[in-house]
Amino acid sequence: MRFIGWFALSLIATTSPAFAQKAAPADIAAIKTCLKAAGEKASFGGECIGIVADPCIKVAAPSDDGGSTKVKACAARELAAWSPLLDDALKRIAKGGFSDITKAVTAAQKTWAASRDQLCPVFDKIEPGIYLGGTAYCRLQETARRVLSLDKLGDAVNEH
Repeated sequence: MRFIGWFALSLIATTSPAFAQKAAPADIAAIKTCLKAAGEKASFGGECIGIVADPCIKVAAPSDDGGSTKVKACAARELAAWSPLLDDALKRIAKGGFSDITKAVTAAQKTWAASRDQLCPVFDKIEPGIYLGGTAYCRLQETARRVLSLDKLGDAVNEH
């Protein structure tokens, strides 16, 4: 049962369009380093969201006719780095051995993914200067925050 739960969680995580772009190992390492430092300060890790995309966006936006193509690529690049971290968090939760928690997270992942996939395209319909990166940046934000929450749950179910 534990494998089936992990498999379902993993399947939901990997159906994201972020997997269209392969994560750069350096980007994943930068996020993990930031998250480790945040953990040492007892921080949730929100300061780590955007550490790859934001510097890229600052360079890309002025030269990208309103910031669409290159800016979206910057956001997609960081989203690709958070996606395997989401998969890792889901694996840790399943490893905790609490079938009721794994079942609840599996159900929650389905509704979370549907919510993200309905919400984020809305940002492509507003003025690009308001929310640079549109759908891609929204997906980055939503996915990264999900990773942070699921990491905390993974820590809790694997304490002992």
